[in-house]
Amino acid sequence: MEITTTEIMTIAKSFADSGMFPDCKSMAQAAVKIQAGREFGIQPFAAMSGIHIIQGKPTIGAGLMAARVKGFGKYDYKVIEHNDKVCSIEYFQGKESIGVSTFTIEDARKAGTKNLDKFPKNMLFARAMSNGVKWFTPDIYEMPVYVPEEMAQVTEDVQAVEVPTPAPKQRTLNDEQFQAMMVKIRAGEFLKDGVTLVRDWAIANVHLTPDQILQFTPQGSGTVKVTDANSFNNDFEL
Repeated sequence: MEITTTEIMTIAKSFADSGMFPDCKSMAQAAVKIQAGREFGIQPFAAMSGIHIIQGKPTIGAGLMAARVKGFGKYDYKVIEHNDKVCSIEYFQGKESIGVSTFTIEDARKAGTKNLDKFPKNMLFARAMSNGVKWFTPDIYEMPVYVPEEMAQVTEDVQAVEVPTPAPKQRTLNDEQFQAMMVKIRAGEFLKDGVTLVRDWAIANVHLTPDQILQFTPQGSGTVKVTDANSFNNDFEL
């Protein structure tokens, strides 16, 4: 369900007033993030948390990008090597391997990548994931996307693999399912694959109603009744 411009501005004001997002001091800044997320197929709260505007370009966190690959319904990926020196990610369309994206510490040094010394594993994963999305799964977004770590080195995009585009599917949750999901998110739980956080999966695959979106803010958080997810009698299954 598409949200209207009026709903975007209402949600933007709520997010800006909440003080939860230090990089958004005004309703207008929040609205820009939400609109960018709308064009990427990302829900408003996820856009506020995972999208940053750098040098006039929207950037997306690697975790959000990875969740989009898995949640799109057409692709998957597997990390085949990951340490402080190299990250290699293999991409699949169905069961067929369509390519491997590798980014090394030497690549990072040549590119002058940020966070090289503080968080090398995180940086290498982000760059390998971003390159792989551009090369092998470009249709999951409608425009080129970047991770924050690569913005200083952004140049022209390489030619991507041509693939047919399916319509992305997002799941709508009833109130019980939404509350059960929130329990899992607040507990920091992962999906059954042991790699993807429930939070990242939900950001990429769950359509939140305006009321559910507002429950993420301090003003609305008091109305969320959270109990043990196992006590819910519903079909919410990850």
